[in-house]
Order: sequence, then structure tokens, then C-alpha cells
Amino acid sequence: MKKSIIVTAISLALLGGCAATEPSTKVAETATINVAMAEKNDKTIIDSALLQNQDAAALKAKIQQLKDGETLVIEPGKYENLGKFDIKANNVTIKAATPGNVWFTGLVQLNLRGNNITLDGLVFTEGGPAERMGGVVFRGDNNTLTNSTFYFFNDDYEYLPDAKRAEYPKYLWISLYGKHNNLINNTFEGKHKRGTLIGVQKAKGDTTADFHTIKGNLFYNQQHNQFNEFDNQDAVRYNGNSWEAIRLGDSKSSIYDSKTLIEGNLFLKCDGETELVSLKSGGNTLRGNTFIENASMISMRHGKNNIVEDNVILGNGKRMSGGIRFYDEGHIIRNNYIERVMGTGNVRGGLAVNTGITDVVNGEALSDDVKGKELNKQATPYKVTIENNSIIDSRQNILYSDKTHRVSLYDNAKVTTVFAGTDLTFKNNLSYAKASRTLALTGNESTAPLVNPTYENDLYFGPVAGVELPWDGVIYRDPKLKRAENGLLEPTNFDGGARGLKVLTTQDTGASYQIKK
Repeated sequence: MKKSIIVTAISLALLGGCAATEPSTKVAETATINVAMAEKNDKTIIDSALLQNQDAAALKAKIQQLKDGETLVIEPGKYENLGKFDIKANNVTIKAATPGNVWFTGLVQLNLRGNNITLDGLVFTEGGPAERMGGVVFRGDNNTLTNSTFYFFNDDYEYLPDAKRAEYPKYLWISLYGKHNNLINNTFEGKHKRGTLIGVQKAKGDTTADFHTIKGNLFYNQQHNQFNEFDNQDAVRYNGNSWEAIRLGDSKSSIYDSKTLIEGNLFLKCDGETELVSLKSGGNTLRGNTFIENASMISMRHGKNNIVEDNVILGNGKRMSGGIRFYDEGHIIRNNYIERVMGTGNVRGGLAVNTGITDVVNGEALSDDVKGKELNKQATPYKVTIENNSIIDSRQNILYSDKTHRVSLYDNAKVTTVFAGTDLTFKNNLSYAKASRTLALTGNESTAPLVNPTYENDLYFGPVAGVELPWDGVIYRDPKLKRAENGLLEPTNFDGGARGLKVLTTQDTGASYQIKK
């Protein structure tokens, strides 16, 4: 294998398609996608000052009186304090006469209890959810929110730490119950208070898959600690939790499939917490999304058999940015491109293989019936396939974590034993670390060596720390090694990492208008 294969792998990963010319003999610089390029937006501006207050009570009555199959077209204006109410009719459409010009302000919560309801072109802003589960709560089936915007929807509800633990309340913007519900081409901007932005939930007793779709949306400018939530150092650990952009399931329902699709979304400057998209259920697919300058990660936290593929993750050197981390069993992580993510420590990296507390070799699994091994704990990574990914010039391209774990979110005592990833398969991955202070691979094999990993046609170019890689099936170069060992092996079929991926911008995602306040 010649060095030009490395060049092709890196250049094709962002540009897509096939190489039309002979590749260069030196490693190509990727076309950096910066925030200014991603933010460029020529969509129509909707100005708050140009909208008049309208009769909210009359609108609420019309919505509640809808009959099956009807369409309600809402005239432009601001409709304040609609409050919490149900929409029970089926096969109805509620849409703005002019998309983006109908604003629901003050406290509001629409509970979609009917089926086949469409909300189209609405704006939720200058207020907040009337109840903590969100401004829109999907209770029925086959309901859709499209071409709509949640814009700094953080106000009007009480937001104070409780007396017991100084813990701040968790308010969502959207909850998804029911089945086959859809969030298509919306914008979610400026979530600055604690609480998951979108939460996929299960009703009590529901063990069936959800089949929701979250596609073509923009997630922008999600920030924590804007209201000094972290001032109390004793409460930072749990006040720093529950800031995800999307959470699919929770620990109690994690043993069931959700089978939700997250596709073609743009996540831009979202710095909520370690977990940006948190998978806490099984059978989900996270595909074809773009992540730019997020101090956060894709986290396969609970659940089995999830697929994370064809995503582009660009840290652009941002502090605490990360790629993909995983626990649990049966996942496929393939054809992702990750560049310049700067997370350090034993949690963050381009690809972070976590430790768990279950002895999977001997068949141990998490269960609420076993004290200390409850479902909210950490399942050891097991039989996960990592293939055809490209990870470039990150602080820790690939991390084999040695992290120990605390008993719970509210108990800082540590568990006595952790287990490293077991029976993992690495195939056709490229880890390239040439930039200053970057590592192709790092770990601590004296504490938590992987158990029975297999490698096939992997390439590691750059410094490796704390890990001994086998030469069999691994192309391995470490510039710090002595010259006699400093070379590239030549396999016959190295595929060269992720290819043909699309980088999304705001022009590709979200509602077709911008909000101005």
C-alpha cells in the first residue's frame, strides 16, 4: 500500500464521490468547514416587532373544536399563554397561513392525543413550556411537527433550585410518546435551561418499538450554565446532567427497542453536556448527520444493536469537543468521519470505548433486580463492530477508556470493579494523527485492556500511548518509534475509511425562515 491511499481516504471523506485525478503523494488538507460557513443563511427573516397580538382564547377554542379531517389555517400574529390543552381530533392539520408568522408565546403545551395530526409553520418563542414535558407532547400516533421553530423558548416558567439538593428543574421542549411520530425540517435554537430538548419516552407498560423519525432539523446554540446552575459545587454533578439535544429512551426502558431514525440533521455549537445525542434504547439508527463545534458527543449510553453510520463530526479544534462513545452490546459504528475533536480525559475522544460494570464474559447483564447492577448503571461494551471510520488529527483519535464509575448520579462512591470492552471488532478504520498534541490511539492497558479484540486492515498513523497493537492485520506507524520499525505494512484490501459523506449547513436543514427578536 502506498501513502497515496491515505490521501485519498482523507480527501474523499469530506468531498464525497470518486477521485477524478491521481492523488497527491502527501497527505491532503481537508476542506475545513467553519462555523461561519455552516451558519450562512439566506432564509426569510420573521421580525417579532412586526407581529400583532391576537385572540389566543379564540384560537384555543377553534383548535379544541376541530373535527376529524379538518384543516385550521392560522392568521399571522402572536397568540399568548395558550396554556396546556389537548388536541383529540384525528387527521387534522394546523398550519400558519404564512409559515413563521404564527407565534405561540407565553406558557403553552399542545398535547397531540389524536392520530395523524400535522403542525406546520409554527413558532414557539417569548415564553416556555406550560409543563415540564414540553411545548409539544406527542401522545398519539403518526403525528408530525414540520417547518416549525423553537427559538429561545426558555422563559415564563419557574426555574429555581429545589430546597432538597439545590437541583434545577428539567424542562423539555418536545416529548415523543406514541408510535411513528415525526419531527421534520424544524429549527431548535437557543435552549439555555436544564432539560433535554427532545425526549423519546415510553408510556408505562409499553415494551414495543416507537419508530419515530427525526430528520432534516437544525439544532443550534444549546448552552448550559447560562443561569449559574453550576454555582453550587456540591450540586454540579447532577445539575450538569440532562442537557442533551436528543435522548432516545431512558434507563428503565433501555432494555426495549425504540427503532427511531435520526437522519440528516445539523448540530451546530451545542454545548449542553457530554451527551449531545443520547441513545438509551435499542435498534436505533443515527445516520447522515453533521456535527460542528459541539462540546459534546454521540453517546450510546444504554440499549443494544444501535447503528451509527455516515455521520460527519468536525470539532474544528474546539475544547471538549468529541465524537462517538459507547457502552452495551451489538452496535455497528461505521463510515463516520471525525476530525479535530479536542476532548481529553477518560470519557471524550474521536471514538471512546467505555468501561462498564458487567462481567459480560460470564453472562452478567444489568438488571433492576440486582443491587448495584441496576439498569441506570454502565453495561460493558460487547460484540461491537467498528468499521470503515476515519478519525483525523484529534486530541485522542481513539480512546480505550480506563474510567471507574460512581454508584449513582447522587452518590459519589465508586464501584469496586470495571470491565473493558470485550469481543470488539475493528475493521478498515483510519486513525491519522499528525497535528501537534494528537494521538492515534491512547489507553491504559495496565488497568483496562480490551478483552479479545480483533483487528483487520486498520491503519494507525501517529503516536500511540499505553496500548500495544498487534501487527497481524493492523497497518501501524508510530513516528516516535525507532527507524527500524517505522514503516507502513502493505495489506491487499485496505478500504481507507469513510467516503462520500455530505456536510450539512443551515441552508440544508431546519425551517425555511429565520427569527428576529
